[in-house]
Amino acid sequence: MATTSPTSDAAQLQEVLTRYVDSRDGYLQASKLVPQEALARNFASIAERRDLIAAKMANLIEDQGFRPDEDGSPEASVHRWWLRVRDKMTDQEADAILAECVRGETELVRTLNAALDKPELLPEHRQLIEDMIAEVTLAVRAFDSAIGDLEPERPSA
Repeated sequence: MATTSPTSDAAQLQEVLTRYVDSRDGYLQASKLVPQEALARNFASIAERRDLIAAKMANLIEDQGFRPDEDGSPEASVHRWWLRVRDKMTDQEADAILAECVRGETELVRTLNAALDKPELLPEHRQLIEDMIAEVTLAVRAFDSAIGDLEPERPSA
């Protein structure tokens, strides 16, 4: 398969795919780090959704005749390392993890907005990315409001 060409929006879709892979991997890790079972399930659910969207992006890239790169970014690997370190350094694990999720989601929105700024983005892909921005923005708001409101779950008696 070819690499991207100037007449395609595959390069922008690849950026989005990379960030969604990053997001999926981050949520999978976060689901293993938080002590609250409900929050862990929510993170795992978000990871599943991000995986579906990443697969859709990969298919859109393939439909244009290009090979999608389904590896995450090096920056996200560092971010996940920092998430593990931060988890070990604080008694407020869930708040720290939520704060890192907000940072990651903010980067995802930045990438999505950058894709929208590209004139070569196809109209049907533009609408998809606008919908993705709305979904991620809702997640950021939910995480922002949850920071500080979480208490560790207590074992059942």
